Amino acid sequence: AYNDLTPRVAAAYDVFGNGKTALKFNWGRYLAYAANDPPYTSTNPGFTVVRSVTNRGWTDSNRNYVVDCDLLNPATQDRSASGGDICAAAVGNQANFGKVGAATIVNPDVLHGWGKRPGDYQWAATVQHEIIPRVTAEVSYTRRNFFGFFVTDDLNRNVNTAYEAYTLAAPQDPRLPNGGGYPITVYVPTAAANAIPSRTYLTWETDYGPERTSYWHGVDFTLNARLREGLTASIGTSTGRAVLDDCATATKYNQVNAQTNVAAGPDPRGCHSVDPFQTQVRGLAIYIIPKIDVLVSAIVRSQPPVQLGAPPAGATIAGGGNSAQWIVPNSVVAAALGHLPVGATATGTTTIQIADNVNRVYADNRRTQIDMRFAKVLRFGRTRSDVGIDLNNLLNTNYATGYSTTYAYSVGNALQGGTWGNPTSIYTPRFMRINYTINF
Repeated sequence: AYNDLTPRVAAAYDVFGNGKTALKFNWGRYLAYAANDPPYTSTNPGFTVVRSVTNRGWTDSNRNYVVDCDLLNPATQDRSASGGDICAAAVGNQANFGKVGAATIVNPDVLHGWGKRPGDYQWAATVQHEIIPRVTAEVSYTRRNFFGFFVTDDLNRNVNTAYEAYTLAAPQDPRLPNGGGYPITVYVPTAAANAIPSRTYLTWETDYGPERTSYWHGVDFTLNARLREGLTASIGTSTGRAVLDDCATATKYNQVNAQTNVAAGPDPRGCHSVDPFQTQVRGLAIYIIPKIDVLVSAIVRSQPPVQLGAPPAGATIAGGGNSAQWIVPNSVVAAALGHLPVGATATGTTTIQIADNVNRVYADNRRTQIDMRFAKVLRFGRTRSDVGIDLNNLLNTNYATGYSTTYAYSVGNALQGGTWGNPTSIYTPRFMRINYTINF
């Protein structure tokens, strides 16, 4: 059982005693809920189900697009002489394909006691002032400090000896940070480490060093007006950024992904991450036309550019990161590493991230959208209803909501990237909706 204290306090002060200027402050401790994810489900016997997915090198020698190897045999197989395929050795956890897997070991101290649940401290300071009657301005500073981080290690691999590294230069591409060309270091398990089945262990990050610094802070500005004749308007901005630094522990454990069970190794890339300040703009106006009781309203939203393509859930990608999956021939990797990575084939490829929390790539310009509503207000006795038309995406903006994250490899830096960054989906086009609402 968990035991926690979650104090929360708030205070307000009328600065001049005339009810027009107020200082407000609030502080609180908030906890993450115990959900159906690690560490709470890692000890569930259901996690020991038969492994039904494997990743290993494969050459389709007969070009029939069928794996003509014995996938239950972890050894290297070359059946091309008899019309089959070539399959690289299944190493590490991949050798357990078709077998019952082992559940993650969880530090018992994580699962009970006082002050054990992750959470955050939130506090805000606000100044609110009435500019003229019915018009107020509000400025607030908000900060959230996060605490109580779990990490997953592999007890069977010594983080200091289980990995070797190679370095490649990112492509020269004006779309990449500073035009590309920066070094990318990738950590891969050694042959000896790969041959050992994993024994994953979930525990506190503080078992490996000081807890990371992780917080978000920002400033909000809002102007509200409730004018006569039925006009209400509001406009505001929100500017903030996140800061993360776990460099003290990033190289001290195997950095196993709790969802995919794949280890990134002692990869320090992006351990110090400072987001750029991003600003959102929002506006709202509502007006009821007198005498004819027609409601007209509009909402405006303007959002900052999005960071390009995070890896799909469960992806196994060398180098971590969260953008631009560079498809590199294994021959290039072997030249940098001195040999092929364990389990890789000479004709295969390795997917490497060429952007991370330091070398960020953003997709496009700001994304702005306007929605409007027109409605006739109807009154019958004590009921109030309206028949209305909603116009979503009034300007029919077509900003992208998804992008190709595959960055094709090119020799000589010509035509770099292939289709990388091309939109794969766009925002819903303008549409109209008719509705009827009754209030009683």
